[in-house]
Amino acid sequence: MRSILPLLSDQEILCNRGCGINYCQRRKKIPFESVPADTWFLKEKLCDKIAIDISWSQLEPNEGEFLWEQPEWEGCFKSWMDAGFKILLKVRGMDTLGTFYNQGTPQWVFDAGARYVDEDIALYRNSWLLNNIPENERKPIRYPVYWDEIYLEKVNHLLQTMGQRYNGSPMIESVAIAHMGRWGEMHIADHYNHDTWIREGFSIANFNQAHRAIIDMYRAAFPNTPLQQSIGAPCFDIATIADAAPNLEYLAQNGIMIKIGGLGKAWLENASSPWLDREEHELFKRIKYQTKLMAENLVLPQALDFALDLGLSYWQRGGEANGLGELNIDKDIPIGEKKIYSFYKFYPEAYDRLSLEDQKNIWRHMAQHTGYRIAAEAVDTEVKDQNLVTVFFWNNRGAAPCYEKFEICVALFGKDGQKVWSASQKPSCGCSPKIWDSKSHFSDMQSWKLPLLPEGEYELYFGVRQNRFAGEMMMLANAGRTIDGMYPAGKINIKKNEQRTQ
Repeated sequence: MRSILPLLSDQEILCNRGCGINYCQRRKKIPFESVPADTWFLKEKLCDKIAIDISWSQLEPNEGEFLWEQPEWEGCFKSWMDAGFKILLKVRGMDTLGTFYNQGTPQWVFDAGARYVDEDIALYRNSWLLNNIPENERKPIRYPVYWDEIYLEKVNHLLQTMGQRYNGSPMIESVAIAHMGRWGEMHIADHYNHDTWIREGFSIANFNQAHRAIIDMYRAAFPNTPLQQSIGAPCFDIATIADAAPNLEYLAQNGIMIKIGGLGKAWLENASSPWLDREEHELFKRIKYQTKLMAENLVLPQALDFALDLGLSYWQRGGEANGLGELNIDKDIPIGEKKIYSFYKFYPEAYDRLSLEDQKNIWRHMAQHTGYRIAAEAVDTEVKDQNLVTVFFWNNRGAAPCYEKFEICVALFGKDGQKVWSASQKPSCGCSPKIWDSKSHFSDMQSWKLPLLPEGEYELYFGVRQNRFAGEMMMLANAGRTIDGMYPAGKINIKKNEQRTQ
């Protein structure tokens, strides 16, 4: 067999399905055309995805009245779609300030009889919360009782309607499960008012039953769209994330992506690292190869490298900064004023040491490493009895396993640059994430039936086609990508005696 060494591309940012970094917009959304064309992160094409969220009360202010095209929703994200971005959607059943601030479950749900819990907004001022809590407001923060039957009924109708509009759209990267807990992160409230919650029926059994119902509602509404769930303890002081373990395992078993909303600071004394609590860390190790891991929060580089080592498929900044918070990255202002760095108040000196270029390099580093990064390091070829045998030597140079299903494509081009033959087939080794794991090196042999071709020299091209997403071609960590998503491997010679018929 003859060995060919395709050229590699180690620094190029690969924008692929099912992985990578994404921008994030919250409140007062900014359409794509309003972002300056010379913005550094757009010029560098760090990603092709953006997360957009909205409160349920904004999207459906009255029962059955959906404001799809408003500027906080499609009025913003359609402009990003038109620019080629895929969208991560999230409709929050409970946001930061709740119903009275148009940031949560709409009041008509409670008017229909759904139960709620009101907490004094004064309890949230000067708390651990990093969000802006208004100083002069006196209206309480209203939470839904998540296991209430009327609440669940109204959630189900919302999701069915959303599914009819968005399920299976190739421009929707994923949909967040966001009707259990504040910000959709599973923690029912901020838990200053435990007795009230218990009187309203809080128990681990009720929590898990309602959460499982909500998961199933999303699965039914979006059978052809990837789903994600931000995870957290049901109730910080009286229930830990371990109490929700059955549903976390259920998410993983059903391929629903699991998202860390608290990356960057460990809260419990038994933490296995400064950046994440032990229970979450152990969970991620257990579910690896079952489903993808996502992380939210722009934090210290050491914490982000820790997350990459866990096998990170997606990453985005956290925080509730208005609009496109990424526009604050290269502002020459103190880092604490940028409102996009999570847990700044806990590590101010370490954050303040980051220069503007250091801060940009965080994004570049995450864009280059988050997710899978497949490369063909070598290809052995042999032509015999009108068959082309290829042995690809693959390497995943990214942080995460590749969880996608795909086919290997090959093609031959003549000296005139015209394609004379092409074919595709599944890799003989399969598409298991255990095989296509991060930092893995392995070979895959395939045999291809050739037509009768004139004797001579041909250029071999290869590529990887996704089984979903209208057969999009995967970007590889190889050089020379063509307009149709193929990569040059090198030259092979075909002789007449190698094509004898049977």
